Amino acid sequence: MFFTTLPALAIAIIAYWFLGRQFGGDDLNNDKISGVMNVLSENFVISPWLLLVPLIVIGLVAKKVPALPALAVGVFLGWLCHIFVQGGAAGDAVNTLQGGFSIESGNTMVDELFNRGGIDDMMYTVSLTIVAMAFGGVMEQTGMLKAIVEQILKLARSARSLVATTVLSAFFTNVAAAEQYISILLPGRMYTQAFKDKNLQSKNLSRALEDGGTVTSVFVPWNTCAVFIMSTLAVHPFEYAPYAILNFAVPILAIIFAMLGYKITFMSDQERKEMEENDQLAS
Repeated sequence: MFFTTLPALAIAIIAYWFLGRQFGGDDLNNDKISGVMNVLSENFVISPWLLLVPLIVIGLVAKKVPALPALAVGVFLGWLCHIFVQGGAAGDAVNTLQGGFSIESGNTMVDELFNRGGIDDMMYTVSLTIVAMAFGGVMEQTGMLKAIVEQILKLARSARSLVATTVLSAFFTNVAAAEQYISILLPGRMYTQAFKDKNLQSKNLSRALEDGGTVTSVFVPWNTCAVFIMSTLAVHPFEYAPYAILNFAVPILAIIFAMLGYKITFMSDQERKEMEENDQLAS
C-alpha cells in the first residue's frame, strides 16, 4: 500500500503547507489556549507514562493478537488508569465506560470536548453498522451483488482495468451498503476468482480494496465512518471533503497506476501451481 499511500501523503502535506501559509502566530488566542491547559492540569493527571496504554495496544496488534482481546486489554488498562492514576472511584469508572465521561469545569471548550463517549454514545453508529452488514448480507445471498459484479467484469477485460474497476467498486459499495468493512469484504470475495483468472497476485486485490474502500468511506454521509465524524465533530462530509486530500488522492493514484500497469504483480508459475493445489484442498 506504500506505492499509493506515500505519494498521496506527500501531495496532502504539500497542499496543507500552502493552505496553512495564510495562518500565522498572530492569529493564535494564547489566553484561550492557556485557559484550556490550566483546566486540564487542575482536573487530570497528565503524564507521558499514560501513552503506555495505546502503545501496549499497538504492540498487541503488531504481534497479531486478535482484535477483540487487544482492544479489551486497552479498555481494561484505561479503566485502571481512571481509578489508580486519575483517582476516580471504581463505580464511576464503570459508569464512564457505559455512559461516557462528565465534567463541569466552567470552560466551555473543555466541557464540550470531554462530555461524551461511552457505549451509549456509540450505539447509533453500532446499530447503523449492524443494519448495513445485514443489508450487505441480503444483497450477497440473494445474488444481487453477483449479478452486478458480472456486469462490471464485462468491462474489465485486462489486468489493468480489473484493478481500476475494483477500486471503483469498493467506493460504490460504500455508497450502496453504507459500511466501510462491507466495501472491503464483499468486493474482495466477488473479485477473488477474477484476479486468479488474470494470474494476478492476491496483494493486488488487497491494495485495490483498501485504496477504493477504506479511505473513501468518509465521503458518504450515510456511511458509518462519516456518521461518526459528523456526530463527533459536527462537520458534514461535504464540508470537509475538499480538505480530505489523502482520502481522494489515494484512489485517484491507484487508478492511474493501475492503468499505467505500475506495480501490478503477476503470479509466477510456482505460485500459480501452489494456488491451484490450495484451491483443490479447500474444495
